[in-house]
Amino acid sequence: MLNYQELREKYKPRKIKCLLIAESPPKSEERFFYNLGQEKYDFLFKSVMEVIFPDFKNNYQRGQKHEYLQRFKEQGFYLIDAVDTPINDRKRRERNKIIRKNLENKIKEVDELISKDTPIILIKKNVFEIFHHELEERGFNVVHDEHIPFPSSGHQEEFKEKFKQYLERVFK
Repeated sequence: MLNYQELREKYKPRKIKCLLIAESPPKSEERFFYNLGQEKYDFLFKSVMEVIFPDFKNNYQRGQKHEYLQRFKEQGFYLIDAVDTPINDRKRRERNKIIRKNLENKIKEVDELISKDTPIILIKKNVFEIFHHELEERGFNVVHDEHIPFPSSGHQEEFKEKFKQYLERVFK
């Protein structure tokens, strides 16, 4: 069993300049964003890296995941999940219930990780719907007012387009 927190911590910047919040680690452990052992069906990793690093699409080769995660860290990016255990194999209503139940703990974690002015990007419709208002009410800097889809099932291009648009707001 992967230790998600341990893998994530290896790539935690000293100062987070942009925080990404996705739903949860995937049920299929090898697809975890920070898992160096997975590169094949790594939709979130590949889509994020293509937007942040224009050279990624043409230059990335198997075995370079650590290099790009290190660059991601050096640029001040950090990705966490709304829930720290896999829930993607559950029905939407149950996933949302679990996220809501964990909301206070996760907002406390966010508060410990970043300052209120640090840009936050919420990935996936349900994460946006549950977190957006709560984070803004508490003075956090969510940089978008509409959801961004998870980059799979044909939503990769929409994800990249919206993610790029939101990053341009942050890093003008």
